[in-house]
Amino acid sequence: MTKNVLLAATAVSVMAFAGAASAHTLTYRAAPTVASHISAIETGGATAPYKLAIESSLTTPAFNTFALVSTLSAGSQFPSGNNFVQIDLVGGTFNSGLASSAVVAPGCTSVLSSGGTAGSTTAKFLVSSAGGGCNLANLDLPIKPNAGSEVSVTTTLTTEAGAPIDPPSAATLKIISRVDAFKVVFDSAIGGGALGDTFATLTVNPVYTTFKVGADAHGVGETATVGQLGTIKLVVDTDAYKDLAKNAVVLGDVTEAGVTVDGNYNAFNGAGGSAALGTAMTINSGATQASLASSLAVATSLVMEASLVPAAPAVSGVPFIVTRETAATAIPTSTYKASVSYKLDAASYNQEGPALGDLESIGRDGTNVVFPWMNSTAIQGATGTSNIIRLGNIAGAATGPVYAQVLNSVNAGAGYTPAAAPVQVFPSIAANGERVINTATLTTALGEFGRGDVQISVEAPSNTVTARRYATLANGSVTELNSGTVASDQNQVNVP
Repeated sequence: MTKNVLLAATAVSVMAFAGAASAHTLTYRAAPTVASHISAIETGGATAPYKLAIESSLTTPAFNTFALVSTLSAGSQFPSGNNFVQIDLVGGTFNSGLASSAVVAPGCTSVLSSGGTAGSTTAKFLVSSAGGGCNLANLDLPIKPNAGSEVSVTTTLTTEAGAPIDPPSAATLKIISRVDAFKVVFDSAIGGGALGDTFATLTVNPVYTTFKVGADAHGVGETATVGQLGTIKLVVDTDAYKDLAKNAVVLGDVTEAGVTVDGNYNAFNGAGGSAALGTAMTINSGATQASLASSLAVATSLVMEASLVPAAPAVSGVPFIVTRETAATAIPTSTYKASVSYKLDAASYNQEGPALGDLESIGRDGTNVVFPWMNSTAIQGATGTSNIIRLGNIAGAATGPVYAQVLNSVNAGAGYTPAAAPVQVFPSIAANGERVINTATLTTALGEFGRGDVQISVEAPSNTVTARRYATLANGSVTELNSGTVASDQNQVNVP
């Protein structure tokens, strides 16, 4: 399109400044000229984007008009003469051809100069000033987002000669963001949703029948028989929208929810025991809903379901709590994994798969020994060096299981991934008995870890367990090596 010259004035290459020090801005207008258009009323702020739920399945309307304003910095104005306002879109297109009325600069005259056709991403407007204090341009832009895309608008202000106005001359505003409007949050952090560290203690008889209470263990909110393993919540973003017609995401868009927690419930499913959410599954605080029905018929899975009508988003999640049965039952080690499934209003949303998250694991008190510079069978084959660990039990009762875990490794086998948790090597050490761990035993349990530091854990008090490590070299010589970290070596040196 041919440029329309509104003022036959000599091009001005500099703008009028009155002490201005910052560039022009592009923001949402506080209110639209047409009620159905999108402005700061919907976004909650002049620079905040219009949030579209990524879960939405709605495709109509395909566009809306966005009420924006390009404002020059304090004391600045469009120079006398002809100037340009160029508009560029990323992530969307103009839904229909722009008219000159799409850009209105009070105190100036504006007209579409080029671009702005339906389906395009660039338009240039000629803004002519007679020097009457024209310092902003209102934009009403019909924009159609690309499928699944966020959308940004950039305005660039220049004189007719191409000199920047209120430099830097470009300002960008993200006008549409895509947000996860329905988000499940699992909190299993110690000191957070999980409160204190949860592990069964050796200091009771029978052993492991209660949780440890005190420093670095159970404190406020937990007891020797009750543990909180984390919290679960589903946050509904009611500041988001399901479409471009300004229909907000509402709490009632969640129509049903269910929770499954997998783990070992052998100490919690007898008389007096339980494993359940601390309250009804409140997706959002103040919800009106049916009580959760819990089932412990299967020892490895707790299933809870609820139909709910959510209310305002909860600040904190709902706790998942285990309570030992009345009988003094040994509490097993176990991981606990939660799965939350929920249904959204099918008329507006695509259904999502279940959200998965880890809750706190339950461990057991015991003895940990770090053995540096261990190796797997591949390294043994290359160097001829093998390792032997002898574990002794000097108590009159069997220990609990024996575990091994690689803490670090080098020269590991191809594709080797260290286990995230200790791996059981033996079910116990017999009363007044021993267990011997050699290189083959470790490799079978842990894989071809190469060379590294290995921690051995025994469910027994340290004053009843002995641990020694020997290395057999290629020449047949046998050497006893120290175990532990540098800190433990220093502690031994400093013992009076």
